[in-house]
Amino acid sequence: MDASAAREDACREYQSSLEDLTFNSKPHINMLTILAEENINFAKDIVAIIEAQISKVFMNIEYFHSELVFRLLPFSCEFVSSHTG
Repeated sequence: MDASAAREDACREYQSSLEDLTFNSKPHINMLTILAEENINFAKDIVAIIEAQISKVFMNIEYFHSELVFRLLPFSCEFVSSHTG
């Protein structure tokens, strides 16, 4: 296997495993750490994958929060208006 194919395989495996991390799981995080250590030659690529995942997760959290606010706002307004006058 040439270096380019090895890099692609390592990155694909790491990204797939990282996407499976959907809650704070110590065993899963340990496995990701070991996988990163085994592929230390591709550290820059793995860091880029982690950064992209963090950005993706934060965008989803921001979207969720704004959706939640927009859904709760009408109920909040009704509650306030019914209790203030």
